[in-house]
Amino acid sequence: MNQVVAIAVNTFKETIRDRVLAVIVVFAMIMIVGALWLGSISLDQQARMMKDFGLLTVTLFGLIVAVFIAASLVHKEVEKRTVFVLFSKPVSRGAFIAGKFLGLCGTMAVVLFGMGLFLFLVVLLVAHEACGTLLLATLLIYVQMLPVMAVTIFFSTVSSAILSSVLGICVFVAGQLSHNVLALTRLGQNAVTEAASWVVYMIIPNLSAVDIKAGVVGEDTLARQEILLWSGYSLAYVVVVLALAALVFRRKEF
Repeated sequence: MNQVVAIAVNTFKETIRDRVLAVIVVFAMIMIVGALWLGSISLDQQARMMKDFGLLTVTLFGLIVAVFIAASLVHKEVEKRTVFVLFSKPVSRGAFIAGKFLGLCGTMAVVLFGMGLFLFLVVLLVAHEACGTLLLATLLIYVQMLPVMAVTIFFSTVSSAILSSVLGICVFVAGQLSHNVLALTRLGQNAVTEAASWVVYMIIPNLSAVDIKAGVVGEDTLARQEILLWSGYSLAYVVVVLALAALVFRRKEF
């Protein structure tokens, strides 16, 4: 456990100091401020446009941070050959994967909380609306990013950093659409296709189930119990994927 914590703390310090990360966050904040212009040209929908576009910006830049940093965590250590020093000590490869993931979780929490709080303050100052659901929506965006980060780390143990980033983005997009695929297969009433779709539905995390951006702007979303259930599923999904990543990484030779 001490090994995991030490690696996580070191990973957090390393990633949070990354200048590229600072540039991404600053650019995201500029985009959030840009929502003011969209709100100004809308007809009595300023607050709605600001919240909608702002949360979309938080999601987009959160995804960029998640996939590109997660994809480089393992490769960077291998390229710098620091893994040789690390594994010469009593540090297991499973602890290495877990520590890297937890460190990235800390970085993502700081990044998303910062962007979410900034959006909350912008809406408060401009639209004079203290929208607490913005912060809740940001928290659920964080929950959506956890499986994406875990999958990206898994892919980084078997492929290049660039390919891992691309596959991580693909998983995010597929996770937003997985419930639609399941609904379409039911229309055809084909048992084989429906069974295959259920397998895909369980393999690809249903990220849209923990998305309440629509609810923030007054549209319908899933009930609170369903959101909690799917959040639990996302966490279980992370554990399974990280276990697979540790298993694959254990078999790699350095």
